Amino acid sequence: QALVAILNQDMYGIPQSEPLFKISRTSHSGFTNLLRPARNIVMLDISDNYSRTRISTQNDVWAAPQAVVKITSNSIEEANEAIVKYKESIINFLVTAERERSIAYQKRYSDKDAIKKVEEKSGIKMVLPKGMNRFKEEENFLWIANSGEEVRQNIVIYSYPYTSKETFTRENLLAKRDSVMLLWIPGPTEDSYMATEYRVEPPVLNEISINDQYAAELRGMWRVQGDLMGGPFVNITRLDEKNQRVVTVEAFIYAPTRNKRNAIRQLEALLHTVEFTE
Repeated sequence: QALVAILNQDMYGIPQSEPLFKISRTSHSGFTNLLRPARNIVMLDISDNYSRTRISTQNDVWAAPQAVVKITSNSIEEANEAIVKYKESIINFLVTAERERSIAYQKRYSDKDAIKKVEEKSGIKMVLPKGMNRFKEEENFLWIANSGEEVRQNIVIYSYPYTSKETFTRENLLAKRDSVMLLWIPGPTEDSYMATEYRVEPPVLNEISINDQYAAELRGMWRVQGDLMGGPFVNITRLDEKNQRVVTVEAFIYAPTRNKRNAIRQLEALLHTVEFTE
């Protein structure tokens, strides 16, 4: 029950209810060769053979790429305590594995022309899959989108001079986001524009690391002021030390009739491929 509760919880920043993972359950005897190639596996083993509770992680045990979490304990109560205590670590391990698979896949089908254009215009190199080839350019701003009818995928890149550590507070990052989107991303009707959604699930700030460098991650929802459009976004801001500038790369999607978890995760993975160039 504890495992199902953490793996089946709603993904944050999605307009409708969507779980972090789709779960299939089986007994130990039912875990046969047919199931062992699954890309994410969580094993729970309660037995007197164990002297203590242990949570371990492994990669590529029965297939590649594969992420395996194994929880062993001599009591249900202690196993439950460990699962609750280390739930964030379990989730992060599995989410990271999903992201790395997505990056590897999208690298194989990347658009070299789009990658080159982004590098020339913004001074960063990142993976872009085929189909992300519609561009809007402004000073220190680049909007890349696909041509999808049901799922519109978008990446926005903007930068500005670094002046203070206070730049990376939640309030300052959101204020900058709102000012940039107001200026450069119009809505479908006159005087409408993109804004941050604060009313339903306020955006959350997470401090993460990319290539051993500090990054500030904003996760939440966007809406169009003056219209009914909206959807999820993930926004990652980093310091380009050499050029003393702050660089934000954001992924957002618009898919009003579709589930959004996989689509936003696919785009979010691309944000983790960003490298600053000369």
